[in-house]
Amino acid sequence: MRSAAALALLLAGALALAGCGGSKLPKGVDEDALTQAVGRAIGSPSTCVLIAQADGKVLWTGGGYISCARNLPTCEGKTSTAQDVLKANLAGEARFVSCDSSATNRVGWAMGPMPAGKGRQASGLRYLAVMEGERALPGIEIQDRVERAFVRAGF
Repeated sequence: MRSAAALALLLAGALALAGCGGSKLPKGVDEDALTQAVGRAIGSPSTCVLIAQADGKVLWTGGGYISCARNLPTCEGKTSTAQDVLKANLAGEARFVSCDSSATNRVGWAMGPMPAGKGRQASGLRYLAVMEGERALPGIEIQDRVERAFVRAGF
């Protein structure tokens, strides 16, 4: 029984590491600083933040797996996962939306091109940030806070 639990833990770790390989964040962006900056700006158990290449390949995920994988109202009459909303918004300007997700909860979405800090070139990456719950921020507030966090982390 003990070895089965250890094997399951090893397998889970290997799967987590497999998702981390390959593409990386741009030079000058510290992943730990990014995690901390985003966590301070909009961190909560109901938050999901994705940073992706222009082709939709996710390079960084902030927030819990459950928050990123669950279907939420898109505020456009549909429900979708964060990754699917990101893939549908790989071009165009930054945008934000908010709406009720239940009788007591709200959902806020922000997405667009990664901002570039002073003296930095645009990375060509895209982001999506979403919060859902009783105390979820409106999309415009999520956009403002997360974009400032990205710049603080080196974008």
